[in-house]
This record gives sequence, C-alpha cells and structure tokens, in this order.
Amino acid sequence: MKLSQLNAFKAIIECQTITAAAERLNLSQPAVSRLLASLEERLRFKLFIRKGNRLVLSDEGQAFYLEVAKVFEAVSGLDQAALSIRSRHFGSLNIAAMPLLSNSYLPRVLATFLQQATKLKVGLKTYRSEEVIRHVQSQTTDIGFAFVDSPVAGVHAQRVSCECVCLIPVTSPLATLAEIDIHDIANQVLIRHEKDATQCKIDTLLRRYGLSTIEQVEVSLASTAAALVREGVGIAITDPFTAAIDSEHPQVVMRPLVFSLPVEFDILYPALKPIHRHAERFIEQFMLLADSLNIDLKLGPMRDLNE
Repeated sequence: MKLSQLNAFKAIIECQTITAAAERLNLSQPAVSRLLASLEERLRFKLFIRKGNRLVLSDEGQAFYLEVAKVFEAVSGLDQAALSIRSRHFGSLNIAAMPLLSNSYLPRVLATFLQQATKLKVGLKTYRSEEVIRHVQSQTTDIGFAFVDSPVAGVHAQRVSCECVCLIPVTSPLATLAEIDIHDIANQVLIRHEKDATQCKIDTLLRRYGLSTIEQVEVSLASTAAALVREGVGIAITDPFTAAIDSEHPQVVMRPLVFSLPVEFDILYPALKPIHRHAERFIEQFMLLADSLNIDLKLGPMRDLNE
C-alpha cells in the first residue's frame, strides 16, 4: 500500500470529486482514478459507491477512512518531531548524581534546562558515588556526578574544583564578618560531616593551631547541615553549591573562607559512545548557573578514568 494511494483517497473524500482532488494533488484526473482503483484492488473492497454524479463512501470506505486519518495525523506529526529534534527539544537524558548536587543544585539546573527543551524526558537519580560510577560504566547513563578516587574502565571524566564556604545563621556574630578564618570558628558549634574528606581537613587545621569547636551535631548530607544552620543550631563549612542556594533563605548567610579548602568531584560520561548532545547542553547550563551564583568553578580536561 502506497502513501500516494492513500493521499488520493483522502483528497477525493475532502474535495468530494475526483476532478477537484486531481487539481489539489496537481495530477490528471485519470492518474487519480488509477490510484483509487489500485488501492481498491489491494484492499479487495470498494471504497466508494456512485450515486448519480457523486461518489459516496461505502461502509467499508468509511471504516477504512478512520484508519487512514490516523496515518495522516501521524505523518503530520513528523514535521513537528523533526522541528523538535532540530531544536534539541526531543529525546531523553539520564543523569546519576551524588546527594551533594542532586538535593538542590541539579534540580535548579534541570528546571532552567527544561525551559529550552520542553519535550525532553529526563531521569535524575540519586546514588552514592560508587553507584553513580557503576551506572555510567554500564553505558546506560549519559552524565554522572561523583567523587572518584580510583581508576575506572569505560568512563571518561572531567574534574571540577571549587572552594568550600561557611554557612552561618543570620543571628550569629560571625554573620557580621566579610570572610571566615580558622580562628573564627573556634568554640563555635560546627555541624560536622560524617566520614567526609573536607571534615578531616578542617580537623587537621584546627589541630595545627591548637583550636577546637563544639562537637554537638554530626550529619551525613550537606543539605542536612544547611537545614540545621537555618534552624540556628550552628555553622557549617560546606560545598558552594549547597551553600549558595541555601543562603537565599533569610535566616542564613554565606561567607568565603580565608583559607583554601577545595572540594573536587568528577563529571562522568560513558566512554563507549559519543557524548549525548543534550548532556553537553546540560553541562553548559550547570556552568552558567554556577557563574550566576558566583561559584568559581575550575573545569579540567576530558580524561580516561582507566589511566
């Protein structure tokens, strides 16, 4: 069955005569008649019955026309689909991320990204770093965000570096300072991060200067620490992504640190296939949001994690 036959059938119905249908299709009347005859031969039933000078749909023709209409509706949708694909507003994107980014920062990136890709289907899943790496390694995830500390086969990565900052309750005397030094946090309730490399660096600095903090609360997630700062429980030294968004709350202020306390993680891509075009645009939005929030990011070159 050819589309030209269906097109002729549809034109005859809409134009009501073969002559008018031929004019619409820019064909001769005999050519349209031949298309209709060949379609009826293929179907093995009559599509029209003649009543005087008019062609009227047969019962079989009416039933068949309902199916043909579905075909042309689908075909007309191909133009819109092509436009969506050209505009990169079509397809899917699978993202796996550690909680540090997935709890607040990446949802904001995604919200802005989807304004320009309204038809895109996105999966944003939260895992521990080891699980993020495994999902990217399986080649089923387009972008991963994780802490990486050992070689991994089948994964390409870009290292992201930035500096930690201090989140402070607005009622704290520390909120009046323009920046926070290690001596400023001494004798303060510092919300500690459980089994965290950054926390270990802070502890090392405190010991170096013979300082201590009030160890009252320990948490697993940066978002939990930020929530406790909002409640006035204490201060938190944390990543700039969590801090920048949480400091929008009126009860919290964010201050830079005098000393360097870097946090590093990797953006991961499956190595066995090209980088997804939507993934490239998502990372662009990731960087643009950081810039708008005054987060200074350093993005390293692409590398093979197996090396």
